[in-house]
Amino acid sequence: MHLFTYRGLRVHKFYRHIRVITSFLMLLPFLIGNGFYYYPIYDLIIADPLFYLPKILLTILPPIVIIPIVNLILYQKVLFFQRLNSLRIMTNFLLENRYYLSKTVKRDGKTVEKISLPKVYVKRGRYQLLASFILEGNKFQDRFINLGATLEVMYNGDFRNKTFDERFVQYEIAINRIASRINVSEVTMTDQGIRLMKDVFWDYVAEPHLLIGGGTGGGKTVILMTIVLALAKIGFIDLCDPKNADLSGLKNIPAFKGRVFISKDDIISCLKDNVTEMENRYETMQNHPDYKIGKNFAQYGLKPKFIVIDEWAAFIAKIENDYRLQAEATEYLTQIVLEGRQAGVFVIQAMQRPDGEYIKTALRDNFMKRLSVGHLEDTGYNMMFGDANRNKEFKKLDKINGKKVHGRGYIANNGELAGEFFSPYVPFNKGFSFEEEFMKLPVLEDEQLVMHKDNLEVVELIEEDYEPMEDDVMEVLEEKRLLTDFAKENDLTVKTLRKVIYLLDERGVPFDKVDNALVVTPFQEQLLLETLGLFEAEGRKSYPKAVDSCLANHGLGQEQGQA
Repeated sequence: MHLFTYRGLRVHKFYRHIRVITSFLMLLPFLIGNGFYYYPIYDLIIADPLFYLPKILLTILPPIVIIPIVNLILYQKVLFFQRLNSLRIMTNFLLENRYYLSKTVKRDGKTVEKISLPKVYVKRGRYQLLASFILEGNKFQDRFINLGATLEVMYNGDFRNKTFDERFVQYEIAINRIASRINVSEVTMTDQGIRLMKDVFWDYVAEPHLLIGGGTGGGKTVILMTIVLALAKIGFIDLCDPKNADLSGLKNIPAFKGRVFISKDDIISCLKDNVTEMENRYETMQNHPDYKIGKNFAQYGLKPKFIVIDEWAAFIAKIENDYRLQAEATEYLTQIVLEGRQAGVFVIQAMQRPDGEYIKTALRDNFMKRLSVGHLEDTGYNMMFGDANRNKEFKKLDKINGKKVHGRGYIANNGELAGEFFSPYVPFNKGFSFEEEFMKLPVLEDEQLVMHKDNLEVVELIEEDYEPMEDDVMEVLEEKRLLTDFAKENDLTVKTLRKVIYLLDERGVPFDKVDNALVVTPFQEQLLLETLGLFEAEGRKSYPKAVDSCLANHGLGQEQGQA
């Protein structure tokens, strides 16, 4: 149990005049210095004031003029003085709205009103302000617990959160957001996730799937390119661009070779392939010797995979008359969004606005990170950020300190209050080119999913032990065909088939090779298909049990094979 919690500096009445007080304190050394200088010649000054007046004015007037200007700059630029100013604002608020207790006392025969402020504390950082108000059943309690919107306006920030403890209600206000903006080169992976601002991160594991909204010209493409540039350094990215616009121009970039999809058929195939990859990842993790419930893809040495879709609404519009394709695409996307987190498969979807006509509300709710740039209508903000922000005032702001600002918007985790967001600054005026930066990206090798150590060893033995058949290759292929051809025809992965082949070989059903490539007979094909069917029917629990059941159905087994 904590005996003391630091809540910041307590608000007192004198903070109302803190600017005057600090100005006087800065002026005080000059006044004292002049006093020590002129006091010994006080009689001379009285005798001939006109002679000394210019000299006195020369030593006093410059500090009187300069110090208020310096004081103003300090309150704008220096964190210590910004904290004092926050206290001044809070003091004014309490006094002007009569959030104080008063009593009349007699002093020197006069009646004087004595004012005491309730316990209110302000704690300010560079980008955050915390304001704590005492509760304990005082007369202001009901008013203290409904100050979020008021404080947001007072401090020109964004109300982010309200928390309670035994005695206080605390408000969190995000402030000074423009100062937290970073350069595109600073968008990197950190322990907290991908850095988007100095104090804003996207942890794609804790907050899976990103939804980006923004109207035309709002900066949606720039922030999307920025995020892709950062993520491509740490994982694999598939780019889906049904509009054949900006993302499609990356098809010749080595890092995205074969990973850019434009046509409706290619996009659906991309989603389908990623569903398969996701399932393979789960299978691999479950068969890993260090498998443990709760561990995710990164703990098995797997890189994250991101599927970027620019304008899902445009894709749905392409297939609006084909309900089968719509259902298929939606099914694949839903599977990835609902199941992809632990396997490390994530979706980044950019839309002008996430209309329920194009993306189901239930599916949209599973995008745990939301980001908008530019201006949206009220309905657009409601779609983006949900009911938690229904009463939030989304400010339309085009200029800050007289300068036009681009890439401003809002960001939030799903179900939380949105905060002001400034997309990373991209110095196009200094010759920055996304294409040049993408060309510098390393080409990540397609990873081989980590298999059970024993399986790996046995598969290697299969390939080493089998010698090419002595018969003519063309003659053999008349009766047998390559495993890869069989896998392709039946939409299966060779990795999965090799696992089953190992188990069949172990139980006395050997497989041959031609030119170091595994081949299968029609009967072996039947065994493979039946085994996989039994595996699915049994809830994808155990390949060995599925193999044993299949062999038992055909009167085969380990003893028969060994005999």
